[in-house]
Amino acid sequence: MSKIISAATSETSASSADSELITRPSAGAFLLDEVEVAQYLQNEPEFFARHAQLLKDLRLPHQARGSVSLVEAKLEQQRLRIYDLEDDITALMTVAGENERIFRVYMDLMPQLFHCQSVVELELCLRQTLQSQLRLAAVRLILDSRTITCTPALASESLERLYRERMASQNEYLGRLGKEEKLRLFQHSLVNSCALIRLGEQGELGLLAFGSADASHYGSDMDTFLLRQLADVVSRVLTKLVAVEPQLNEPG
Repeated sequence: MSKIISAATSETSASSADSELITRPSAGAFLLDEVEVAQYLQNEPEFFARHAQLLKDLRLPHQARGSVSLVEAKLEQQRLRIYDLEDDITALMTVAGENERIFRVYMDLMPQLFHCQSVVELELCLRQTLQSQLRLAAVRLILDSRTITCTPALASESLERLYRERMASQNEYLGRLGKEEKLRLFQHSLVNSCALIRLGEQGELGLLAFGSADASHYGSDMDTFLLRQLADVVSRVLTKLVAVEPQLNEPG
């Protein structure tokens, strides 16, 4: 019996405390601020269970509807959260679909690269496939003249400056280039973002450069796994071609 009385007393005390909190004047007679109210409600998860009528009576300002109840506000937050999750899922599915498409293009391209008989043919194969199937604005295979002496090689000073300013100690760079950099790498092609991947175990062979007219196509937040796989295959093929083409290693 005493336990029942004690429980009833505790519930009555909680209700009294709630009532006191609700009926306190807001004219500054009590030092009660929003932080204390928020803390109290967090510490009393059953507050609205004891005052169910408040869920119906309290109204929150709403930009479109004037005011809504706490229940309606909660439901709207959940709906917005669901919309956000749906957008996230749609974005992930779009990225996954694009990655699958790129993967298939690369898988079809790689065996063709191993059949190339010259560096010129290698670059042509890359350019034709990637520009037509991935809608790239430009594709360049740029050899490092410090390792390979041949016509398409970029001056060692220009390449070294690009490595130092854009790639530092990394093997790839994804993003935008300055006007002069774009001109050196892609000539007059319309390129607003690019992917640069060094070739060779130490990046000694040169550079594989992809350019897109879309400024947001390549960015620093992109995963480079597929690009690095393609660059590895190109490096292997290039090493083989350099070994069998004497003119690539002979000055003039």
